[in-house]
Amino acid sequence: MVTTTDSPTPGPSIPAENTVLVALLADRAALDVTLDRFAGAFTVLSGLLVTSSDAAVLDRVRAPDLLADWPLPGDVDCARGVDLLRQSGAAPEDEAVVRRDYNRLFYGPGPMIAPPYESVHRSEERLVFEQETMQVRAAYAAFGLAAPRLNKEPDDHLGLELGFLGALCVQAMDAIDAGDEPELVRVLTGIQDFLDEHLLEWGPQCLAQAAEGATTLFYRGVAALGLGTLRSARDIFLPLP
Repeated sequence: MVTTTDSPTPGPSIPAENTVLVALLADRAALDVTLDRFAGAFTVLSGLLVTSSDAAVLDRVRAPDLLADWPLPGDVDCARGVDLLRQSGAAPEDEAVVRRDYNRLFYGPGPMIAPPYESVHRSEERLVFEQETMQVRAAYAAFGLAAPRLNKEPDDHLGLELGFLGALCVQAMDAIDAGDEPELVRVLTGIQDFLDEHLLEWGPQCLAQAAEGATTLFYRGVAALGLGTLRSARDIFLPLP
């Protein structure tokens, strides 16, 4: 994500019915730790899904010490994802093998196994740059952010949406540090709304397609990490149905 020059929307008050938000705000120290963990998970996943990983990234991501420090270790899919990435490094799956699998899954040529665009999953036409793309663009802009290749690549790429949530987690931590209650409420509400209205509506389906269609341990692992992270985010930030 990149910063825009637009002014952010003023912070809202806390709706009484938003009991999850009230509970999150009750313990700022615990909230800061939670946000830090999700910022790390969302940001790492964003980098792994926006583009194929080169050799240096593969070495770093699959390093045993980094895998041992995955920020959401308690989720079963995240644990499985860490193990698959560890196996990928031991295989070893090199940059060329990983790139071919990435292209098969998310890019082409040919039909994508796991189209990484929200509008493809949610619009009737199953095309990019549909209504969902514009809605995601507006959500980014409300927090002073924009897709890095605006009008050239769809804003609703899975990696960009994950990166947006990572950026919001950082903004929320900054608001805690600054003692800015209205901004903290605004950003946390933005995280809740974006998860509920966008990413959780299609991200798990895309990641499940990737997990099923991947030929590498690497992208099976990335998909598992993504599924576990989204489930954990739902459990932490959204009320139970």
